[in-house]
Amino acid sequence: MKARLLLVGLALSAILVSPVLAGEGKIKGYMFGEYYYVASADDAEAKYPEKQNAFRFRRIYFTYEKEIAEGFSTRYRLEVKDAGFGKGSKMVPFVKHAYLKWGKAVAGSDLYLGLVGTPTWAVSEKVWGYRSIEATVMDVNKFGSSADIGAAIKGKSGKLGYYLMMGNGPGQSTENDNGKKLYGSVSFKATDAVQVEGYADYNMLPGDQNEMTIKGFAGLQKEKFSAGLEAFVRIHQKAVGGEDETITGISAFGSLGLGGKLKGFGRVDMLSYDVADATDLLLIAGLDHMPAENVHLMPNLYVQMPDGPDPSIQGRLTVYYKF
Repeated sequence: MKARLLLVGLALSAILVSPVLAGEGKIKGYMFGEYYYVASADDAEAKYPEKQNAFRFRRIYFTYEKEIAEGFSTRYRLEVKDAGFGKGSKMVPFVKHAYLKWGKAVAGSDLYLGLVGTPTWAVSEKVWGYRSIEATVMDVNKFGSSADIGAAIKGKSGKLGYYLMMGNGPGQSTENDNGKKLYGSVSFKATDAVQVEGYADYNMLPGDQNEMTIKGFAGLQKEKFSAGLEAFVRIHQKAVGGEDETITGISAFGSLGLGGKLKGFGRVDMLSYDVADATDLLLIAGLDHMPAENVHLMPNLYVQMPDGPDPSIQGRLTVYYKF
């Protein structure tokens, strides 16, 4: 572990101290964290018990991008996240992205090779616009990964956008079986403000316990208003006692300009499990104040309502900034 951290640190230091390298490429990043307080929780809640509170950095990203030849570019991104309350561990960086982009390599489409961002929630997360508050419904419930090691083709044809990918499946982790995961996304931009997307993936797992996901999304983005509706179905074959498990989810969200540098935002998620015959809810509401460009202060209420236990209610003051 120490050797790995040393290598990461040396690589990062080389980027920072080399004026030639930094001059040719682009360095950027963003960070978000918060103070949270658990006002109410079920007696059996272990992760966020009542009265737990802390300051934390939930995510820190550092990105280096560089054009290495005509038509070829690369991205290297590090991510750091909070280890969790009571873990006693320091924040440890890991590689989020590391890929080669070959522009217009395949019939006018871009080819990506390496640790590449997946299309799983790329479109819906952009319309949601508040990853700093919470990940999208599929992301927060671990139905996929934001990046995977493999190859991808991405491009546009008129108002249509497409993203096809084959990867290992475990995300940033190393491969652990002989199966692969296939991803596909097709989006249509009806107007500058309206976009719809159809998405599917198929993860080939040992013992024919394969996973298939189908998702639909519709989003609206205007200067002072945005809204989105996302719905998906995940089928896990032979998951429970040899029987298939089906999980369905839906997320509705939006934001509205309230004048000046203030916006309001809200979101409702619903997740339903057919095997457990249970439905969980997530409610989010908050305000977004931007005192300066690329700096956001966001008081928000975060309410989890699992099927059975008492709700978990958190008050948060989230800070997000990028450079």
